Amino acid sequence: MSTIELYGCRGCGSAVVEALLERAGIEFVYHEVKLSQRGPATEALRAVNPLTQVPTLKLADGTVMTESAAIIVMLDDSYPAARVLPAAGDPRRAVALRWIVFIAGNMYPAISIVDFPERWVKSKVASAELKDGAVERLKTYWTLLEQALKPAPYLLGSDMTALDVYAAMLSRWDPGRAWVDEHCRQVASALALAEQDPIVARVWARNFKR
Repeated sequence: MSTIELYGCRGCGSAVVEALLERAGIEFVYHEVKLSQRGPATEALRAVNPLTQVPTLKLADGTVMTESAAIIVMLDDSYPAARVLPAAGDPRRAVALRWIVFIAGNMYPAISIVDFPERWVKSKVASAELKDGAVERLKTYWTLLEQALKPAPYLLGSDMTALDVYAAMLSRWDPGRAWVDEHCRQVASALALAEQDPIVARVWARNFKR
């Protein structure tokens, strides 16, 4: 019988999918990919996703899913008992979807610029300026989250959802968790609580340094 396969790399965007799969009790095979190196795992990933990006999820029927936000919604649709997102009809669902897509559409591209400025500009001076601008933009995005969400105690209220896990993962990247803790204290409190979940904590221990 075929099983779900997750292609990921430590400290990368696959961490949120890894955590959600484990929290839902879904069996899967994890393939660690060294994105900077050629190897069997990288070539296997390239065969299903020519961009060799993670997370890439290959479902049991062979369907390939990419894009973390799309995977989150698919998991919620396929495994409703896991309560990945608020249920249909719950007004919090619209809020969750809004901010998950906000993260994917705004914060993720800025992170890509910070990590790979050479994809957009060639000179070292321009790269440094572009990277600095992207970090400042990320600070603006985090501030918007802080202003829009009123954690109680999680980002959407009494229950932890994929939004908490997704945002907690993003906080591990630029501008850095220390900045989020200092400037976005309400959001940071919710993220810290989500990271106390035993499964999230275990996945984070594999992916992120303290």
